[in-house]
Amino acid sequence: MYKIVIVDDEDIVSRGLSEKVDWSKLNCTVCGTAANGLEGMEVIERFKPDIVITDIKMPGMNGLELAEHIKRHYPGMITILLSGYSEFDYARTAVRHQVFDYLLKPIKIPDLNACILKAVDRINGKRASLLQAANDSKRENADIVEAGILMNVIVNGNKDIAAMRTKLKDYGIQLGCGVVVVFEMYNPSDLSYEEYASLYQYAVNNIVNETYRRFQMATSIVDMEGKSVVVVKSDPALQQVIIRKRVVEATTECLENIEMYLKKQISVGIGTNYREISELYSSFQHALKLLETQLFWGSLMPELQDALQCSSGKPPLGRMDAEWFEAICDGDEPKAKRYLDEFTAGIRAGRNKSIALNSCIDFLLGLSKHVPEWKIKDRITEAIAGITGLRTFEEYTDLLSRITALACEEALWRKEEAMGRSLAERIARYVDDHYAEAELNLQLVADLFHVSASHLSRIFKKELGTNFNEYLSLKRVEKAKQLLTGSRRLTVLEVAHRVGFADGKYFGQVYKKYYGMTPSEYKETLFGPRCNAL
Repeated sequence: MYKIVIVDDEDIVSRGLSEKVDWSKLNCTVCGTAANGLEGMEVIERFKPDIVITDIKMPGMNGLELAEHIKRHYPGMITILLSGYSEFDYARTAVRHQVFDYLLKPIKIPDLNACILKAVDRINGKRASLLQAANDSKRENADIVEAGILMNVIVNGNKDIAAMRTKLKDYGIQLGCGVVVVFEMYNPSDLSYEEYASLYQYAVNNIVNETYRRFQMATSIVDMEGKSVVVVKSDPALQQVIIRKRVVEATTECLENIEMYLKKQISVGIGTNYREISELYSSFQHALKLLETQLFWGSLMPELQDALQCSSGKPPLGRMDAEWFEAICDGDEPKAKRYLDEFTAGIRAGRNKSIALNSCIDFLLGLSKHVPEWKIKDRITEAIAGITGLRTFEEYTDLLSRITALACEEALWRKEEAMGRSLAERIARYVDDHYAEAELNLQLVADLFHVSASHLSRIFKKELGTNFNEYLSLKRVEKAKQLLTGSRRLTVLEVAHRVGFADGKYFGQVYKKYYGMTPSEYKETLFGPRCNAL
């Protein structure tokens, strides 16, 4: 018989459940009751029941607190919550985290019976699993040993290979034959992955394991530096070409499943076939090389990887034309961007990682020679030092694109400076172009033009006769007045946001300072009193 304790501050509920339910038919007996959570703790400690039925709302200690106590001190005990409709969502949330099930009051006997039978099934299942766990203990130990041996071979190569063979034999482990496949989810621009990397890798391992199993292939998975190293084991009686074909098909499905369930792209490398443990390291190295190739260039289907010749020496089609450097030094960013696109497209066509790296470094060195005294020179030096640590061609192109844009920006700035434009005038023009950006302020502009805020404020006042904040505010309200005049459909708040005011109330105060009336009053003078309802 399964023992049950009922905890409820309503005596009519406790007595009703104890007396009106035919517990014997459920193979259960009520061994105790309690009026609140604190009493319930004592009764549970005394009788050690299999199942606790508790109300969610009680004085002293409520049902959720009691459920938490049970979970902490009696992890094998099952808790069922009783709740009214007002606590329904709360109870449902609790079910997901700490209790077995919940029943809504007033309790229907058939629902209670079904819930108790389900709980009994859970208890029986746990007992059966404990028995199974004991039977599986030896197999689990063997799995741990096998994973350790595989990790040893993958990291250290074929050192002590004879000792590894002996250990496999001692534990009765049949490595068989198969292929090493390496998966890695790498996207430096995806910040969410870095935060949850371990969870994603756990999910990837589960998907990979289940997918290969559907193709009748066992796996041993070793996590190594963010990579999932999968030793795929197949039937030694199969021909090697058949094993290879099945591994490619299963790996392709792994990629599809990972993208479907995790909404993430993943790179993969498929190694050579191994027929015994001494060939495992070679298969891993081959898989790792193909993984890095796929990761660098982007999506390549597994069946195309073996055909890819990474050391073909094919030169890139793009060239570092002198006109490219001229466009950058002239500050012509659109033209420089077109040259960059042609250059990177040519490198991509060559499909040679070493040539890609050397070509990008050559460009950075060439640009550095064209800007010997520029501020961008230090950024170029940093880029040359950092590019070797990048793992994808997309990162290469992003780096070159940023450097090109910064160099063009500095070129324009230098041209303006050479033309005799004062710093205050250049800042004023910048404000004219960027007044709608809410974050624009004195410090931001000072940082952008590489001067202190106090120096900027001083020269701005001296040369233009007004301080920076007054100039910015006037520019914004002038533009706001134009918008208010030009369209009756724009609300005052919409106008405020369009000219860089994040707060509508503050916008109204500034506008009134310059024009003697609020924006709403100004709209009324133009379009009548109903215009502000639009």
